[in-house]
Amino acid sequence: MPAAFGTRVTGPALGGGLADCARRLRAGELAVHPAETVYGFGGTLERRPLEALRALKGRQSGGFVVLIPALESAEPLLGDAGRLLARAFWPGPLTLVADDPAGCFPAGAKAPDGSVALRVPGREDTLALLREVGAPLTSTSANAPGGRPAVTAAEALATARGLGHELAVLDGGRLPGGRSSTLVRAGPGPPLLLRRGQVAERDLARALGGEIVVSEDAPGPAPFVITFVCTGNTCRSPMAEAIARRAVERGGVSGIEVRSAGVAAGLGAPASEGARRAAAEAGLDLARHRSTPLSREMVQSSSLILCMGRSHADQVEALGGGDRCRLLREMAADTSRAGGRPSTGETGLAGRTAEVADPFGGGDDLYRETFLELEEAVEAVLGGLARDRG
Repeated sequence: MPAAFGTRVTGPALGGGLADCARRLRAGELAVHPAETVYGFGGTLERRPLEALRALKGRQSGGFVVLIPALESAEPLLGDAGRLLARAFWPGPLTLVADDPAGCFPAGAKAPDGSVALRVPGREDTLALLREVGAPLTSTSANAPGGRPAVTAAEALATARGLGHELAVLDGGRLPGGRSSTLVRAGPGPPLLLRRGQVAERDLARALGGEIVVSEDAPGPAPFVITFVCTGNTCRSPMAEAIARRAVERGGVSGIEVRSAGVAAGLGAPASEGARRAAAEAGLDLARHRSTPLSREMVQSSSLILCMGRSHADQVEALGGGDRCRLLREMAADTSRAGGRPSTGETGLAGRTAEVADPFGGGDDLYRETFLELEEAVEAVLGGLARDRG
């Protein structure tokens, strides 16, 4: 199994990795595979796997996303504007819906109106799977009807088993969740935004050199996703995430999601004991927190990334998040000044270092001090966002 693709096997129940998953897909079986933010169920575009996928998802017809390895596989269907968008955002979280009058793709993969939804996935492991299979693959979210999409391969496998299916699995680790891919209708006419998602309207318009038309049926604006980042995702960023959740709930602010990650985090570690105790003193519970490594996909799906230190910001910028990345304390100080809040000199936000020091290994007093520092900064930022959105 090529380690460079980021695939891994976490146990016998999760299958045999890239080669095994591809072999079973070529044999007509379905598989669990990573997409940009959640796991998907999919198979080749042959009759038997298409019928099995419809049965798994409880659908009478197709309408699945079709994953392709490169723009060349769909270029004739997209029109001039669609090709501009594909060149700008593929591989990545943009799904283009196009007519297929020549029947390049089988009817079982298409929507009832004959259109096909196409995407070149932005994950190297999923692209590697497409290359290994040597054919396009369907993709639909790995969840039971009405259920929450899976963000781990184990969750997706358990969902499939609960629906009576045993699937091959390509395990890409824990995925960030959050917004779906942006959905745009492409073709001979002007592109039409059908669903807001990870690729913002302004970026679509910039790629097109003008405005993009928004469908009247398009859902409202996508959630504003804030990601707090530290080193191990066991101390500072989990505390900041919990404080932010409470601030959002208390402030009645809609459309904001919060999460956290670490630039050197392992997968699945609990919050440190000091962080749990400091949070508990403020009525917050970190018992269920598990660490998440920061990934390019998580950076791409974030609206705002708030870092504890400059080294974290450097790594976020290296993953493409420069225009959405700020130091938490720095943004808090700017927000406080903009909102007319008084500064208190050396003890205020504007008078402190822009970094939040790591309390790891320290005593309860240090964790308590760090929690209060985070609380002041997070509440300043969330208060500013509430004013801007209100």
